[in-house]
Amino acid sequence: MKHCLLILFLFCQSVSALAQIIEIDTSETAPPPIRRRVLTDDPEQRSDVPRSSTSRTASGRESDYLLLHQLREIQTWSVALEGGFRSDGSTLSNSFNRLVSTATQFKGVWSVLAGYTYRNAWAVEAGYAHAPIHLNITIANGSQPLVFTYQNSGSGIPVRLKRRIGSGKKAENGTGFWLTGGAWLIPNGTKQLDDFKLIGYVYGGRGNRIDTLRLDNTTTTSQFTGLAEAGFEYNVRLSSSLELGGYLRKYWGLGDALRSDLIYSVNKSSIQYASVTANGSGWGFGMSLRYIYGKQHEVKQERTR
Repeated sequence: MKHCLLILFLFCQSVSALAQIIEIDTSETAPPPIRRRVLTDDPEQRSDVPRSSTSRTASGRESDYLLLHQLREIQTWSVALEGGFRSDGSTLSNSFNRLVSTATQFKGVWSVLAGYTYRNAWAVEAGYAHAPIHLNITIANGSQPLVFTYQNSGSGIPVRLKRRIGSGKKAENGTGFWLTGGAWLIPNGTKQLDDFKLIGYVYGGRGNRIDTLRLDNTTTTSQFTGLAEAGFEYNVRLSSSLELGGYLRKYWGLGDALRSDLIYSVNKSSIQYASVTANGSGWGFGMSLRYIYGKQHEVKQERTR
């Protein structure tokens, strides 16, 4: 019996020692912590996000919302289509006692532009514009005046610089007010557009002709002129890639694009001269639709307290 108790005691001691030796230290073999990516795709353009609102969970929409507001646009590239109307007046040096006058033209214009925006604060755009410059000559002729209207080629190459004004949450993605300024290069061509000669008569008693009136005109164009502009815009971001805007601009002509030289004579003895010029000065307003085809983002930095 003593031998059995001794064997049982030794067996328990060995099991206890073995239990103390078998210890698994996981401090050195623990997997590294999972790190979240800092830079992510634009949540509005991710292909793995279902478009159907019924298939989106509330947690998924909230996650995309938080991710979107953690990003800030640095640069965008876009193309735009503009359309509107522009006033276009002429300048007359001598009306020949109200025989000749000019009327302001009001015509439609359009343009196609490519643009670049930096941090939603500065933008530049350039392209092609179809905005003819008009010259008008109206000659009194009883109840039905004679109207002569000329225009240049209509082509223009505008370059525009824009600065966003104001602040607010919506202004971070391009929505808001912009001040604009720019210049145009206008190739008018070098040709004579037209000339005309008008002859009138003044009769006295018994049908005798007293005076003979003559009006001669020659209208020409300059090869190149320019425009300076200043304006005001308001743009609204409709989606991740579309903007809708409206503009109001003032134009100043840099050189005469069109010129008409008038000679008025009575009985070939009393001669007067006048000129009509048009340089494109006026006002313009319209709408623009902009497609944003490229973006670059950065992660917003949290403010330290």
